[in-house]
Amino acid sequence: MIFEKLIAFVGLACAMPLSAQMPDAEAMRAEQRAAMEAFAFMDGEWRGTVTSQGPEGETVLTQTERVGTMAGGVVRIVEGRGYADNGDLEFNAVAMIAYDPMADEYVMTSTAQGFTARPWFRPTENGFEWGLTSGPVTFTYEAVVEDGRWAEDGYMQFGEEPRRKFLEMRLERVADSDWPEAGVVGPE
Repeated sequence: MIFEKLIAFVGLACAMPLSAQMPDAEAMRAEQRAAMEAFAFMDGEWRGTVTSQGPEGETVLTQTERVGTMAGGVVRIVEGRGYADNGDLEFNAVAMIAYDPMADEYVMTSTAQGFTARPWFRPTENGFEWGLTSGPVTFTYEAVVEDGRWAEDGYMQFGEEPRRKFLEMRLERVADSDWPEAGVVGPE
């Protein structure tokens, strides 16, 4: 479908004068803002726990998430922080979620622990799911967000083996937030 849209766009572009080739930027932004409204339930501040299984065994952290929009509401920024019992920051991640109207799909870029990824991302009936494949391992995350609670489970699958749960995050919404728009640097 993306290839077909690209071919149609290139064909149309060749037949039109340059001024007519530019897409309507305001219409695209309106479409992006409307698509991103599907995730408005994420906005605000969240706190709870995350439990993960790794080579060293089980790790339990106090997890916080803060979510808000930027760029006129066309992207949603998500920052996650995991704290040890003594308050030390053990985990920090950030993701940007957007809607690409040309490809008719949501896109995500995330960075955590020195790694940057571009996983797939899509809405579900009561939340969202996202994931990626890295070598022989596929990671899938499934989130349900309802009634001020955010429950997200992470799974990994090696090749054709059955997937196994390695992460469980349980959060409660604790506050509204005007982050990241608050505190922008103004012209003076």
